[in-house]
Amino acid sequence: MAVIKISKNEIPDGGCKIIEVSERLRVAVFRVGERCAAINNRCPHRGAALGEGEFDGTTVKCPLHSFRVDVWKGKGNAGKPVQTFPVTVENDEVSVVVDDAAL
Repeated sequence: MAVIKISKNEIPDGGCKIIEVSERLRVAVFRVGERCAAINNRCPHRGAALGEGEFDGTTVKCPLHSFRVDVWKGKGNAGKPVQTFPVTVENDEVSVVVDDAAL
């Protein structure tokens, strides 16, 4: 298991920061106010970087097509889920827990 820690201020409110965890995994961390959510950055449909898509506070739209993912639940509109990661926010620190299987 790995715990990635970043400052909340590195994530724009209403936006996203992409973190490279390993050669295989990048995590997109989204922020809305004091809440943060983390998902696998790779779109399960075409492999695009989800963190580069349009984010409306709940869903992110893949930049290649209209696939949408609820970043809080990991549910995609085409029935293809996206892996989510547990996130905690304490003071100005965001911690994302990535299990070994994802690495």
